[in-house]
Amino acid sequence: MDIESAPTSWECLADSLGPNPVHGINMQHLRLLLKDVWYLTRPYFTSEDRKWAWGLLVAVLVLTFSIVGLDLLQSFSRNAYYTALQQHDARTFLRGLFWYVHNDQGLVLGFFIVTIPMVLCSIYATYLQQMLGLRWRRWLTQRMTRQWMENQTYFRIAITTSGLEAGADNPDQRIQEDLNSFVTDTLTQFINLLSNVVTLLSYVGLLWALSGPLEVLGISIPGYFFWAALIYSVLATWVTHLAGRRLAGLQFFQQRAEADFRYSLVHVRNNAEGIALYRGEGEEQAGLNRSFSQVYGNFLVIMRRTKWLGLLTTGLEVVSGNFAMLIGSIRYFAGKMTFGTLMQLVMAFSRVQGALGWLSTSYASLTTWHAEVARLATFQRVMDRAQAMRDEVTVVSAPPTANLQVSGLDVFRPDGAPLLRNVGFTLEHGQMTVVTGPSGTGKSTLFRVLAGIWPFATGTITQPDVAMMFVPQRPYVPTGTLHRAVTYPAGVEAYAEADVIRVLQQVGLGTLAPRIESEEAWGQILSPGELQRLAFARILLARPGWVFLDESTSNLDAESEAALYALLRQMCPDMTIVSITHRESVVAMHVNRVDLSPFAVPAAPADSGGTISALSASPQP
Repeated sequence: MDIESAPTSWECLADSLGPNPVHGINMQHLRLLLKDVWYLTRPYFTSEDRKWAWGLLVAVLVLTFSIVGLDLLQSFSRNAYYTALQQHDARTFLRGLFWYVHNDQGLVLGFFIVTIPMVLCSIYATYLQQMLGLRWRRWLTQRMTRQWMENQTYFRIAITTSGLEAGADNPDQRIQEDLNSFVTDTLTQFINLLSNVVTLLSYVGLLWALSGPLEVLGISIPGYFFWAALIYSVLATWVTHLAGRRLAGLQFFQQRAEADFRYSLVHVRNNAEGIALYRGEGEEQAGLNRSFSQVYGNFLVIMRRTKWLGLLTTGLEVVSGNFAMLIGSIRYFAGKMTFGTLMQLVMAFSRVQGALGWLSTSYASLTTWHAEVARLATFQRVMDRAQAMRDEVTVVSAPPTANLQVSGLDVFRPDGAPLLRNVGFTLEHGQMTVVTGPSGTGKSTLFRVLAGIWPFATGTITQPDVAMMFVPQRPYVPTGTLHRAVTYPAGVEAYAEADVIRVLQQVGLGTLAPRIESEEAWGQILSPGELQRLAFARILLARPGWVFLDESTSNLDAESEAALYALLRQMCPDMTIVSITHRESVVAMHVNRVDLSPFAVPAAPADSGGTISALSASPQP
């Protein structure tokens, strides 16, 4: 792909994102934006931390408004010492800077007398705003990570198409990066908005009073400076909107492209051995280049649009000061105002124009914030939908020594297509049962239903009220020490180190015992067979009443496989063992057999689909 010709493609792709933040901020998008902001903000300010939240917010606003008031007082100080400069009055000039003066406006505090509390207010306003942002981020992070982990939400997002929605991909980035940016930028934009409103209200009266009327073609225009500031700001805002309205969509897509590129790099790191064995470096490099080309091409468009937007906004800022001086000089040269009043008018014009033109000067940051809000709100709604999925499987609790019975169970794929129909069988307590069927029948999916993590099913399961463990083909290994890896998910405190070493020796991993407290990438260091041995060590430690093994010895030789099964029967004679396997040697070890072939539904044609009305869920408001 030619990178230099990419911008059109990126703009088209940004447009395809729909009504998120693509065309800038119009009224429809503003309503959606405010709805999303309220959806993300309300929980914290009504939470158990609300006293701190509201207390810090009020303190920041009081300090911010105090800064505006002190800035207004400084305008009178400037008037005093600028007028003293015009009159060559050194004494009044120095008093206007460092102490106070009396003039026709009354008592006017010196510039630096006002500056000291103004600096203190600015410092503490920033500090308290950061404190509020830090507490808010902590609360949101804990809430989102908890919701992400509860009820296997992370798994449900991964197996449903909702996980592919723009803004719901790369949940790690949503929680770590977007959440932090959302908190910081939301506080900044909110406080800036209120500050500019207060500034406008504070200075508009002063601007009106100081400017006086202007005669144009025999028509008297009262408060002409105010009308000039208003017209200038409206034109600047309109022109800026036209120049930068597509930035929001481009920023939205940029974050997605960056996250996808980062995921590609992590994917290579996590699959280093497989890539190396296949000599797949060339293909992986090509994939990384394709992924980064999206980052490069989209950012190139952002650069170009930001360049023109920057030229426009900077030019408007530079022109505004000279424009105010030009308009004000009309009455100054007519002898109707002092030089100090002129400078105060220019300052008041700058403040009013800045407040009125806040949207135009903040357009780039607002579009970035808009994209952050859209991504985070989308991710939050996807989690809400995943949690709201209604699992129609009825689980009936039975005594610990009862059999596990499945009746009338229908299992579906995430897209609604049926996988298994009217499944019914009994797993006898204390027995070894093997579940078989051709590849693709749905054996592993059935185990997920029994584990309670597959929401796309209906039917009844009667299961004993006893601890159960489900062991996948490739066991998950957490970061940290080998001790933690073996005791997962109970934690290192749950078992004595001597017990951990003992089970490692029993499953054939005794040589690793000296490294039990070593923090290494055990998921990468251990071979597939060693990982499966580690899974059996976990079973021996936890001693669940039932254990479900999904091809859990597929990477072991027949002798090792038989030895591990024999070890389970020897060490845990009362344990009920249920296995999925394709090996006849493993089938022979089991007493009972369940064949899923009669319940399997043939795969539908590619163009067909289905829905599961029982599993539909609407996003929370």
